[in-house]
Amino acid sequence: MHETLKENVLETMETDLIIFDLDGTLIDSSEDIALAANRVLADLGHTKMDSGRVKEGIGWGVKTLLEKMMPGEGAERIEYARMKFLEYYWENTVVNTYLYKGVRETIDYFSLINKKMAVVTNKPVKYTEKILTELALSRYFNLIIGGDSLQNRKPHPEPVEMVVSSLKVRKERVVIIGDSPIDCETGKRAGIATIGVEYGFRSRKELEDAGCDIIIKDFSDLKKILS
Repeated sequence: MHETLKENVLETMETDLIIFDLDGTLIDSSEDIALAANRVLADLGHTKMDSGRVKEGIGWGVKTLLEKMMPGEGAERIEYARMKFLEYYWENTVVNTYLYKGVRETIDYFSLINKKMAVVTNKPVKYTEKILTELALSRYFNLIIGGDSLQNRKPHPEPVEMVVSSLKVRKERVVIIGDSPIDCETGKRAGIATIGVEYGFRSRKELEDAGCDIIIKDFSDLKKILS
């Protein structure tokens, strides 16, 4: 499809629809997620973790994050922890969460040239909408899909396929952008192009191993790639 980005040589892709992941792609939410997760760990008698270790588990959803942080806990305790996490996180969703460099300017640029844009994340949709509203980004997106919006979530292709169908675009003119192998796998399973961002929660090597079509260092590189 496309060669992985090497030595700052930028390919271009003709696109009508750009789908973005949220955490680790548009925003760095790791400190606020770590705060909520550590409050849960303390409540359940576990040792707190630094935000770097918490970050390693972000991307698969709250339940999976907590399972990674509390190995050996049963389903009932994990569910209790999940509910407490969501409660804490709702109260402190955008305390230390911020947009990555170049995000606002780049999103605004794509809006001005009439690109359709959507967010597909495994974060619950009401939290996603709250964050995007508080960061003054929500108005740019034609659709916002959370991890609880549909029966399946990433890496299942259903969220992407629903966005593509709803916005009436051809798959060959759609790209998904994310910081995780999950996003690359989702795009491949949905039959669309994939771009990995190496500044997020996962390493460049993970994105290369996942087979992302292009990997970028800065979000603003998208203005040179997507035509």
